[in-house]
Amino acid sequence: FGELRNAYVIFITENDVMKRGQELYSYVRTEEHNGDRLHDGTHIVYVNGATRSETKIGKLVHDLLCRDAEKMHFDVLKKRVSQFKNSEEGRHYMCEAMERIEARGEARGKREGKREGKRETMIETAKRLLANGKLMLKEIAECSGLSLAQVKKLQASMA
Repeated sequence: FGELRNAYVIFITENDVMKRGQELYSYVRTEEHNGDRLHDGTHIVYVNGATRSETKIGKLVHDLLCRDAEKMHFDVLKKRVSQFKNSEEGRHYMCEAMERIEARGEARGKREGKREGKRETMIETAKRLLANGKLMLKEIAECSGLSLAQVKKLQASMA
């Protein structure tokens, strides 16, 4: 473990998911039964997005949620957000990024739609074969692509 680099997973949550009123919750991995800490360099941090204090965390949350760069506390974020919002190059970059995100979502939707359509076809095929009554359940499963258990469940629902 000594050669592994530290790894942080940071969740910025909309609300105080731990419900203890803290701005930040930091966790390290421990052994479940005796509580020994696993020194593998992994850390999980939850940032309470509902915080609005004047601490660095509170100001960071404000900046991450702020739409107006001029009202941000941290100059690095203020400058970068201004570049994206107030320059042609920045707006172009953001538009391209949104198009890539939308394209991935559209492709995912098509894949899910095809899977759902295939499943519906398999079920309809099995229903027609069950209604026909000429094949054994195992044969219906083979023809439809459903498992034998799924065909039996479908048969019971049709009774």
